[in-house]
Amino acid sequence: MSHASAPAAGWRRVAMLSVLHAACWTLAFPPFEIWFLAFVSIVPLAVAAVTAARIRTLTACVFVASMLGWMVLNRWIGGISGAGLPAIGAYLASCTVLAALCIRRLGRSARFRRLPLAVVLPVAWLGLEHLRGHIVFDGYPWYLVGQPLIAWLPLAQVADLAGVLAVGVLPLAVSGVVADLLLQRGSATGRRAGLAGTVVLAAFVIMYGVARIRPAASTPDGPVVTAIQTDVPQSNKVAWSLEQQQRDFIRFRDATYAAAVEAAAAGVDVDLCVWPETMLPGPGFETAALTVLESAGYWPGRRFVEAARDLVDATGTPMLFGTSTVPGFVEGDEGLVAASRFNSMVLVEPEANGVPPRYDKVFLTPFGETMPYIRAWPWLQDRMLAIGARGMRFDLDAGEAITRFEIDWTDAEGTPRRLGVATPICFEDTVPELCRAMIWVDGRKVVGLLVNASNDGWFGDADGIRRLHNQVARFRSIENRVPLVRAVNTGISCFVDSSGRLVDRLPARASGVLGPRAIGLDDRVTVFATLGAWPGRVVLLVLVLMLCCAGRRASSEPSDRRRAAGS
Repeated sequence: MSHASAPAAGWRRVAMLSVLHAACWTLAFPPFEIWFLAFVSIVPLAVAAVTAARIRTLTACVFVASMLGWMVLNRWIGGISGAGLPAIGAYLASCTVLAALCIRRLGRSARFRRLPLAVVLPVAWLGLEHLRGHIVFDGYPWYLVGQPLIAWLPLAQVADLAGVLAVGVLPLAVSGVVADLLLQRGSATGRRAGLAGTVVLAAFVIMYGVARIRPAASTPDGPVVTAIQTDVPQSNKVAWSLEQQQRDFIRFRDATYAAAVEAAAAGVDVDLCVWPETMLPGPGFETAALTVLESAGYWPGRRFVEAARDLVDATGTPMLFGTSTVPGFVEGDEGLVAASRFNSMVLVEPEANGVPPRYDKVFLTPFGETMPYIRAWPWLQDRMLAIGARGMRFDLDAGEAITRFEIDWTDAEGTPRRLGVATPICFEDTVPELCRAMIWVDGRKVVGLLVNASNDGWFGDADGIRRLHNQVARFRSIENRVPLVRAVNTGISCFVDSSGRLVDRLPARASGVLGPRAIGLDDRVTVFATLGAWPGRVVLLVLVLMLCCAGRRASSEPSDRRRAAGS
């Protein structure tokens, strides 16, 4: 039976289906986390796309319903920028509309009408997810269809083959099967083939997932790590007075020292302690820059740096500090001006002299630390900030290269070991290609532990987005088979093993100490390490080619307007 048998839908039915899609999509993600809705959330959109009598009706209904859903998921942005919330809602809703139009073109074309939607939906949706998540505006890799499936770990393990894209294939195939059944689209043979293929795919995903998950280790074989969770309620990137800096630093220092004393009393040797992003005040550890500042009368000078070194020496534990780094200054109209400024992680070791090694964030957060495309015109960027986010400044520079740290530790047999550590900062732990580049060099795993330092104070009281950040970051562990430690201002700080399992965590919006805990190492090499983003690029290319080849709609289809007359 042809898809022409499905009656064309008028605006009321299209509106209802659009709202149903937006509701299911929104509820699949935090804070709601009804994760299994990811398997059916695209069904209403696909039915609306294929049956809508008019493109403008489909566009309007999907845009309005999706924009409301996206604004619910991203409501935290309203606390930072009143203009930013409707802007991101409109952008993401436009992406949903584009997906609906692609599904419509492929699902109604004469060339692809016999192709089950179990094939069409993965190509259309995942191709556009790659476009949104990795290309446009430097990428926004949040709220991807496969991400909620990490709630049941076996379903997420195929991420080590082709990233989150691989995880999204199954829910989209299931949505395609259901949509074809509802529409009675295509031939019965085609629908049966789509169903059979989806069943085989589900069996593979589950069996592969069960085989790839490593059991939780009772005695992990890696270094012992402690993470400090701070609770600075307002982002210190906007307003953190010197008085607040001193008060907060003393709290962080005392909590760190108390944790070290407690660990020593329990006979635990801690190999690494981590502070969150930007939680060490001051301009960093660059001696030349500090000397210039002190000669100019800057207070507190190098006091924070010396206090941090004293803390490391007192605990005897190497520490990773999240801080700002100003390597040098130039004379401006109103005195000294930073020649450059970086968001950095610095590794300080006991009794070490000189400037410690640091990693400068290489991927600045789109619209949080930089404006994609618009940054080429600083005057325009400043005016847009004045309108949409008064008080914010985009004065950070991107680091030029990835820095990998090494820490010393002793294994269970008493053998001294060294471990490579990479430190994606904030949004960087959601960028698959960057984390992959940090871990792998010429096919060799040179990093055995990811440490993400983040400042999620931006999220205010919206704990759902904190849980989503955690959810997205866990995929980096599965893709690369490395454990992950997250130290986050306002939370959620956590330990994640190489199967993406949440081993331990602290509650949101509370200060605390996570650990000390031994980390389980993993020497497995993954297919994702070799392929990286190529599967997404291929799917996007296939989508473009299919859209170009789709041609006209099926000639057997009656006029939409005539079929919609009674709806």
